[in-house]
Amino acid sequence: MNRVIITILFIGSVMPSIATANDCTYWRQQINQVSRWSNNGGNADQQRRLQKQKSYLQSQLAKCQGTTPGPISVARGQPSNTTSYTPINHLRSDNKDAELQQLIATCNRWIDISNNNATFENQSTRDTACRAATNKEALLKNPKHTSEIKIKRSIKDCIKPNNIIDHEVKACMQGLKEPDWNATKN
Repeated sequence: MNRVIITILFIGSVMPSIATANDCTYWRQQINQVSRWSNNGGNADQQRRLQKQKSYLQSQLAKCQGTTPGPISVARGQPSNTTSYTPINHLRSDNKDAELQQLIATCNRWIDISNNNATFENQSTRDTACRAATNKEALLKNPKHTSEIKIKRSIKDCIKPNNIIDHEVKACMQGLKEPDWNATKN
């Protein structure tokens, strides 16, 4: 009987320390309190002191959570040239669309640049330019059905007085209606 009581007392005395060891809310509450004090303002010395205290509390929270960072490693020496880069061939298309051909020319220019100087920026720009060309070619091969208005006149030529745009203005832009509202009255 005495052993059971002693065991229960021992477990009861150990459990709260285990619970508080894994519960890091105390440190979070302290950090929040210091943040509130800091947000209330103060002179430079007070703010510096609060920031120092907040840094200390954050390190204690990291220790509590078990996320304390290890020592910082510093890389020394020359960068290695072990990164391999495979040159890419030029993009070509039989489609004679002028916009597509311009996009392909831009893509091929960036292919040449990235093949000669394989930096991240050059490869990224190359990829963007070539993506635009391949997307345009795919769109030309399989056009989407759009209800785009075929513009025959600019909006400047068709807009009504006081910058009003309505169905008549749209019809004017399509060339279906004359902009008689812009005619000067004599």
